[in-house]
Amino acid sequence: MIKLLKCELLKMRHRYVFLTSLAIVAAGLVFSLYGNYSGTNADFIMKNGWVMMLYQLPLANGIFFPIMATVVASRLADAEHKASAFKHLFTLEKREKIYDAKLIIGIVLMILCVLIYWAVVLVFGTFIGFEGAPPMGMYLRYLACIIAPTVVIYIFQHGLSMLFKNQAVSFFTGVIGTFAGLFSMFLPQLPLLRQLLPWGFYGAMQFVGLFGWTKETRYADAYFEIMPVEPYVYIIAAVYAILFYAVGKYLFCRKEI
Repeated sequence: MIKLLKCELLKMRHRYVFLTSLAIVAAGLVFSLYGNYSGTNADFIMKNGWVMMLYQLPLANGIFFPIMATVVASRLADAEHKASAFKHLFTLEKREKIYDAKLIIGIVLMILCVLIYWAVVLVFGTFIGFEGAPPMGMYLRYLACIIAPTVVIYIFQHGLSMLFKNQAVSFFTGVIGTFAGLFSMFLPQLPLLRQLLPWGFYGAMQFVGLFGWTKETRYADAYFEIMPVEPYVYIIAAVYAILFYAVGKYLFCRKEI
């Protein structure tokens, strides 16, 4: 397995997978952090900045991390698909190990990118001058709530990319899923939609809400509160991860090459 992981790292470097992932992280950070921090609402923003970020960021996470999962899974699998190298690899290693090696490399890369994103948010908040120290307990919880859905989605996309030579299948599914997840975030009256869609987990696991904001008063009476998250959301995410892994690996190991 160690040799396979080293080989995957070498292939990943030559296909610029890490650089592509960093570019997506950078785009996500610009989308998340760009704004006017010195306007008429500056006092409210600076006073509540740390909590405000926890309210705003899940939307960006639901866009950029599923896209990254789709791109990374596709790039890692496409190297073998294009070169028709799976037949040769299967004579050297078991299919299960090949599937797992690519999955491990992909998940590690995704988690690394999430950590970079998370760390930059903390540095940015400190640099811009948000009041007080960052509430690390809440930010560690937020970190877990990014990693969990990202890993679930990556496992799903990895299975598709390994099964289908035409990576358009993986891309199309990823894009549709991302849009469905975003759509679910704007339907608070349908919580089950967020709780059952892997791409909706970013919204389902969001634990900070904004209350008191209106078009007339805007932030004058606005405040943030911690919201309860249904415990079964985490159970559903774990079940999906196991199911996607088991089904994807089973189908790949029995796929005719």
